[in-house]
Amino acid sequence: MATTKSPPSRLASQLLGLCLRKGWGLGTAVWVLGGCILPQDEYYLDELPVPRNDPPRIVENLVQPPYRILRGFGSKPRCELEFSIIVEDPNLGDTLTAYWYVDYDPNQPRGADREVTLLPKGDDPRRDERPTIKPIFNSAEFSRLNTPGDHVVEVVVADRALQGRVPQADIVQLPNGDILTNPGYATSYVWFVRTEQGNCP
Repeated sequence: MATTKSPPSRLASQLLGLCLRKGWGLGTAVWVLGGCILPQDEYYLDELPVPRNDPPRIVENLVQPPYRILRGFGSKPRCELEFSIIVEDPNLGDTLTAYWYVDYDPNQPRGADREVTLLPKGDDPRRDERPTIKPIFNSAEFSRLNTPGDHVVEVVVADRALQGRVPQADIVQLPNGDILTNPGYATSYVWFVRTEQGNCP
């Protein structure tokens, strides 16, 4: 980033000479200079620095359901489930995406079962929309949950596009020609679901 040199030592010498020429004496000159704010650094910025990207956050005490382990899906009254989260991001202008997965296998990568876009909300880091999925037993959507046994429901929130499940970085060229890599971030939350062959329709 470009910098410009400032002359704080020369400025101090000029002020000191002015005080002495007026006959104020060295003590007065020191008092006057003591009340001045002189640069401590010989360099100042010509341009604002590139804003650093910060990670989004899932507010864990507001997730639904609040417990991570759910048993008895497929037996009344648990014929439907609802999962939802609240998200915050200190980078107020970032558009976030919530990616929902059921039984994701990293050895067999695939896309998300559902994606939800979270738009910026003025000067509030907490987003208005609550990303939600509502699996229903024996429905075609989120059908992996219909199979009796143990399942994993996961939501991944990212502030940049995902490649696989890795958020991509922003590549920024600075005015001096240098390249800055501003990383993307993702955070996740997981529930465990046990499905039973019960009496749900």
